[in-house]
Amino acid sequence: MPFSNSSARTSRSSCTNFLLCAGFASFLVAAQIPPEYARNLTVFHINPASAGDIPVNMDTGDARGDLFFYLGQFYLPEECASGSHSMRARFDCKNPERDTKDLVATRVDLEIDYRTETYSACNLCNGIDPFRGTPCKKGTYVCDCESPKACDRRKVGKDNVTAKFVKHANPICFGALRSKCGLLEGKGAICKACLLFRAKHLPNSTCDLPDYFQFCGAKSPFDTCEAGGPEWGCWAVNVPRKTAGFWYSTLEEGMCTESSSLGTCGWKVISTKTINEKCLKDKLISPVEKKDPDCFQECGPRNTTSPCWISCFFNTVLGPEAGSNASRPLGGIPIAQLERYWNDAFLPEKQGGCPQVDISRFRTSPSLSTVVV
Repeated sequence: MPFSNSSARTSRSSCTNFLLCAGFASFLVAAQIPPEYARNLTVFHINPASAGDIPVNMDTGDARGDLFFYLGQFYLPEECASGSHSMRARFDCKNPERDTKDLVATRVDLEIDYRTETYSACNLCNGIDPFRGTPCKKGTYVCDCESPKACDRRKVGKDNVTAKFVKHANPICFGALRSKCGLLEGKGAICKACLLFRAKHLPNSTCDLPDYFQFCGAKSPFDTCEAGGPEWGCWAVNVPRKTAGFWYSTLEEGMCTESSSLGTCGWKVISTKTINEKCLKDKLISPVEKKDPDCFQECGPRNTTSPCWISCFFNTVLGPEAGSNASRPLGGIPIAQLERYWNDAFLPEKQGGCPQVDISRFRTSPSLSTVVV
């Protein structure tokens, strides 16, 4: 989407340092990303307010991609109360981007070099890197490249939610895996060992996480939908089937700065808007409750942690069969409507959007007005 000059300006109150604002103004006209590869992209991220509004070493998503992440907030009470030892539950229930009191949501308008790279999983450290299992500094972001080969950290990483989280046939991937480990297909641990050993030598094969488990005859750690199992396990599998979308990673090495020469950086911020996560939640909940008032009224006053309310919410959003099956067509609210509820939360307050949060009150990391570019 095109951006006007007014949307790209910082507010007068935030531009208190003349040199910083002059640097920002020069950024608007400087062509650090080759014009033929430059594209505008709107993304969103949810995190503690102290993390700031600039997505340095953070993962973001387009509206549908971040809806996939955010809808998990609604089954989180049941997931974490279940005592599940699944990889999904262990990760979700200890994720500080989910379980923090000062959560905010930020819309970020970017200019990027559209020649994207393999996605890097960036997570807010709670003491241990959730992927490598190594110590990390609490409150900082750690980013792990998801390619067996090194990622070019100057480029924006991109991931397809459907390819990553939805079980599907992938003949191109399986052909590549068979070329390296075909004799061990379906043989569990020894198959996994072969893939790990030969991963760096795989051609560009379009493989993603579920494919490796399926090839080796194992169940993906994200496949939590089982006959007779808890409803949240099936909702978790069905949410990405509903939303699809894309995730992006923007690493510090790729951020355009004042000294970036043409073609040496991959992303720059045009504008941001931060709102309180509680307001975003209400903007999603209220229209959902209106779709099936009888169900929600039977649960009593709104209590988003009660099993009754959670069931009504997901039955309305995904359809009544989504709590027990992960292969049938989904019903519920069309994704285009859910996306509209999400985007409406970021409209100006006069148009029904959420009030803007002054992120500087919480900030310990860079903001738009303090990034010299």
